[in-house]
Amino acid sequence: MRLSEDKVLAEIRRLTRRDLRHWVRQGWVRPVIGETGPLFDTLDVARLRLLCDLRKDMAVPASTMPVVLSLLDQLHQTRRDLVRLLSILEDQPRDVRAAFERQLRARNPEQE
Repeated sequence: MRLSEDKVLAEIRRLTRRDLRHWVRQGWVRPVIGETGPLFDTLDVARLRLLCDLRKDMAVPASTMPVVLSLLDQLHQTRRDLVRLLSILEDQPRDVRAAFERQLRARNPEQE
């Protein structure tokens, strides 16, 4: 589902049109540009909520936002990679999973 600028503003009441357009210009959120303007998907809306939290509630300076967003994007990508890796591991035979778990414990003994 894609939302217009007006629908996003209605859904995120503390977001102003000025901030929304500025954040799009900065590249902090990247909607699809349709015939009638930007269209935001659910991930864009979640990112906009996060931007409101960071900028309005936590007062993160605009100058540091690219670094913060880059780190958050890397963290989310790492999480997606781990979920994919776990899915692949679950499909492996029991002996392969057991060998993997032994190797994991051997390399991180403080977690036992």
